[in-house]
Amino acid sequence: MKPLDLHRFLIVFAAAAGLPAWGSGYGIYDTRTLALGGTGVALGDINAGHFYNPALTAFHDGHEDRTRDGLHSLQLLLADLSSGARTAAEAIDEDLEGRLSNAIDALNDVPTAEAARAGISAARDLERAMRELRGENIQLDAHMGYSLSIPADREGGAFFLGSRLLAEGTSNVSDADFELLDDYVEALEFIESGGSVGQRHDELYDGNGRLIDPSERIESSATGAAALVTEIGVSAAWEVSIFGQPVSLGAAPKAVYLRVFNESWQVVNGEFESNGEQESDLYLNLDLGAVVTFAEKFRVGLAVKDLRRKTLYTPDGAAVFLEPRSRLGLAYVGDRWSLGLDADLAKSTGLRRVTPRQDVSLGVEYRVLDGFHLRAGYRHDLEGISGDQISTGLGWRLGRFALDLAYGSGSDTEGAGLHLGWRH
Repeated sequence: MKPLDLHRFLIVFAAAAGLPAWGSGYGIYDTRTLALGGTGVALGDINAGHFYNPALTAFHDGHEDRTRDGLHSLQLLLADLSSGARTAAEAIDEDLEGRLSNAIDALNDVPTAEAARAGISAARDLERAMRELRGENIQLDAHMGYSLSIPADREGGAFFLGSRLLAEGTSNVSDADFELLDDYVEALEFIESGGSVGQRHDELYDGNGRLIDPSERIESSATGAAALVTEIGVSAAWEVSIFGQPVSLGAAPKAVYLRVFNESWQVVNGEFESNGEQESDLYLNLDLGAVVTFAEKFRVGLAVKDLRRKTLYTPDGAAVFLEPRSRLGLAYVGDRWSLGLDADLAKSTGLRRVTPRQDVSLGVEYRVLDGFHLRAGYRHDLEGISGDQISTGLGWRLGRFALDLAYGSGSDTEGAGLHLGWRH
């Protein structure tokens, strides 16, 4: 018996989520900022601030060849994993379809109560997973990248290279599939009890008296869009004085290789069908930012990511949208305590313009000892599409070595990050 095609449905569904999409907001690209709830436009540091506001690299005193504050950074980040994506991953990991398929196969060979009980358990677990997936927006946002910061005296720059995987999908699990699994449970209970419980359900048997593979009647489907965004670029920042007021200005030109996917999946007459297209493009884009400093410790930042709007059309006519995102940030940066507040200035519309999002985030950092930092953050979506997320993390600096860890959790998402760095 071939594996239940719903398994492939779940696998591709998870792949479609691999992702929070551009609808995940401004974006989180490093572990420190994940721990701070995504707060980085004014609160970002000289080593990773270029991801959020290229002007932040200018916040450094002294020449780098003496301070040795530049950093090689490797970021491994899962910024958001929705509950729907988590359910799909768990269903795949537990091999629910395999358990059901194997039990029915064994039952057809040797009809025992034990095989029937195994099938009942697998069918109920599979139904539970399908109910949890039903109508879920499956999203995932992941980033992996390398950067090299080169700070100078009130100016600086960075080189960066990385890929961000963004996606969004929606399931369409039909009532007929639930009824089908219920019928299989009743048929298996009938076998287990020797006919005293449940029903035989003759329609589930073929002409040879064998139970039919459930995959031949599965009707569930899914649609999704995903984007793999690979960037390579540099950022540069300078502090200037405007009427005696220090203002940091920054720009980050970059080359972007974009691949987009638009897919639909469905089981038709027992066969798994995938319909969709992918498209790619290579183009230039630009991030811009500015930060104004007051009383040495207070900052107001404004930044725009991906100034150039991009729309790609797949061969089947579906459009995937990548649009500019703008954000305002406020921060207090003290000797021990730092506090920041960021707010998106406009909605992020998502890859397919179906999941708008507008975030407000709050982050706090406390330097317990020199080289050891504790962080916490909170993120809220004003559109209510994504649930609130609370995050925590720590940073450790020992000589030239840097380590950052972060974890975030909300009602329907979670995320984690690891950063390894080496000062040069």
